[in-house]
Amino acid sequence: MKLLLKLLLSIVLLFLALVSLGYAILRSHWGIAAACRWISDTTPYHLSIERLTHDWSHPLTFQIDKVTFGEDGQPALLIAGKLSLSLTARQLMSPGHFSQITVEQGTLVLSNLTPEATLPISADRLELQAVKLLNPYPTDSLSAKQINGVLSPWQPSQQAVLGKTFTFNFSAEEVHVAHRQFDKLVAQGNKDHQRLNIAYLSGAVERGTFTGKLSRSSEGQWQIPSLQLDNIRFQTDKRLTEIFGVNSLPEVTVQDLTINHLSIVGPDWVVNDLSANGQDLTNTAAFAGRLALNAESVIVGTDQWSQPHLRLTAGDGNISLDQFNSGWAKGTVSAQGLWQGKTGDITLDKLSFSDIRYTLPSDWRQFLQAQLPAFIRSITLNNLSVENGLLIDINPDYPFQMTATHITGNQLQIAQQRQWGLWGGNAEYYAAAATFNRQDIGALWFKLNANNERLALQDIKGLVEGGPVIGDLAITQSSTRPFSLSLRGEKVPYTAFSRWFWPHPLSGKGNFSLILNGNLPSITASPSSLKGVFNTPTFTQQVAPE
Repeated sequence: MKLLLKLLLSIVLLFLALVSLGYAILRSHWGIAAACRWISDTTPYHLSIERLTHDWSHPLTFQIDKVTFGEDGQPALLIAGKLSLSLTARQLMSPGHFSQITVEQGTLVLSNLTPEATLPISADRLELQAVKLLNPYPTDSLSAKQINGVLSPWQPSQQAVLGKTFTFNFSAEEVHVAHRQFDKLVAQGNKDHQRLNIAYLSGAVERGTFTGKLSRSSEGQWQIPSLQLDNIRFQTDKRLTEIFGVNSLPEVTVQDLTINHLSIVGPDWVVNDLSANGQDLTNTAAFAGRLALNAESVIVGTDQWSQPHLRLTAGDGNISLDQFNSGWAKGTVSAQGLWQGKTGDITLDKLSFSDIRYTLPSDWRQFLQAQLPAFIRSITLNNLSVENGLLIDINPDYPFQMTATHITGNQLQIAQQRQWGLWGGNAEYYAAAATFNRQDIGALWFKLNANNERLALQDIKGLVEGGPVIGDLAITQSSTRPFSLSLRGEKVPYTAFSRWFWPHPLSGKGNFSLILNGNLPSITASPSSLKGVFNTPTFTQQVAPE
């Protein structure tokens, strides 16, 4: 028995002597250099350490100064001023696993780690103190300064250098993600394989701040329980159609959205001082949620909207326009309606304009010939109202202006099968004064009726230099659009008709009657062929297709 105890004691003393010898060797400059060479020669990694220190007040923790570590044939993955390793009982079975690894004042270059590599170390807890993250590829950048945080446990694997399951708590300065800089970024949460949960996220971006919570399911869908953006101002090179394109936004659900004083400048659009609130917003299987927003101004192209206010409710793929009102064209506009996502039909129960002063863009005729976007099939105005409007076209070929315009319309279908037109409904039109190709008309009034077969302007009335004119106009809704016009009047200057559509010179003043037939290839084009008779008490003129 005594012999066995002596043998055990000898083994323990030998072990302690070897540990003491190894400890002394590693503490020496020669010993640590030899250990680094051995690791670099026998593993697929290169390692450089300047000094190893140890404090017996923390017997299981070793500190390494000026560490460089990376894969063979690759630039360094880690360059650290100080690295602390805390041992654990698992060291006996898993030498590469530590209780805690602390990196202080270091630099991580994750792009220097090949995807198939698996780091030979792990820890129950990884702590970073004032660590810098670099990415030498600016086209896919992810970099940060002053990273402080904890990740637990840290179990790196192939293509997952942070591991597949862990909790985290980090803060960082100057975080760059895809050319966007975030400051004072704070994030807390956990990751479980493909599922990610960020219980708290905050930071500063584009001179503003944001706070929120978000999670990603294993299928890649994002859930945002809350998100608040404050005083953010930024520029983008994307057009509105690109931002709101079908495939431009990931599938996301936002339960509570708050936006305060957001401003965005695009290539041909500006949103100034936008504030919004949204609940249960989603673009997953179908649009859903509620959104209310207002802004100081919105500019799209040459149109400016002042103090717009908008409330939307979406569900089952449909979007209800609960309220829209805004200053526009020096007047106001308001609307209510519904867009049906399955059919692409838009129905506006109310569309009203008041005191607008609007100059048509130079390409408005081409715009009306173009097809609507694929998500809009038809547009119907159940109730249209225009009060005291001024409409101007400065096209030099045929300028016109309508002053003090009043319009009331019902069930007007202004688009069908993605094509602008007037396919149904009725309206009443009045303008106190109008000018067509530099010819004045006073008190212009008519009724409009439309269906799929015919568009008619009935009971046309007006004053041409004091002379009354009455008549009717009808257009057949076919590809060639044949139309007929009949007018008659008293004490009217005949030169007015030469300015409008009559191809022969006219002179004088008096009573007349006019019958004109022709084809109108489009709703904005001049007649391609004319056939008609202009009668006065003293002469008759005829015109026929050439």
